[in-house]
Amino acid sequence: MTPRKPDLPQSLIDAAIALFAERTYEGTQMPAVAQRAGVGVGSIYRYFPSKEALGNAAFQHAKRALLDQLAETLAEGGPAGSVREEFGRFWRGFTRYASERPEAFAFLEHQQHDTFLAPESVELAAEIDRVATDFIARGQVAGEIREGEADQLVALAVGAFAGLVRLRRPGGLAALGPGDIDRAEAAVWDLLHRRAAP
Repeated sequence: MTPRKPDLPQSLIDAAIALFAERTYEGTQMPAVAQRAGVGVGSIYRYFPSKEALGNAAFQHAKRALLDQLAETLAEGGPAGSVREEFGRFWRGFTRYASERPEAFAFLEHQQHDTFLAPESVELAAEIDRVATDFIARGQVAGEIREGEADQLVALAVGAFAGLVRLRRPGGLAALGPGDIDRAEAAVWDLLHRRAAP
């Protein structure tokens, strides 16, 4: 049986994500991507006509994987019984993604992307934002999440998670024990949770 040829476009995207996480998008040159993927520079341009095209492909690949991970964890065990349980599923989704794809998480969360994102990339990012802000809005209606602009509360929660990951680099979440992750989850929930009036 002939060994299957590697998926070169995917290899290029993986190499780009690794380098963007390490050097930033702006700090990465196309020859470095080619070298990381083990191909000539000309091979990149057969699939991606520009650095912007490669950057968008990398961004969309990473964002879709995050969206898929969130959808998977949100569906685990059927409908969530409470807002707190649903938050726990969001937390597990982000935790799994950041653990399994640390370079992609760093690329998405620790950099500015507005210099190169195409409209379809912006729309994909907005789709994830809508999932999160919808959860916040539903939690507010249920009286479980504090008042405030949903997008701001999402930014606070995601920012706290990203800060935790960055604090533990280069080991990432692997440097944390399960108890540490659970305590961090509880702290971020406390940030969002609306306490009953005394």
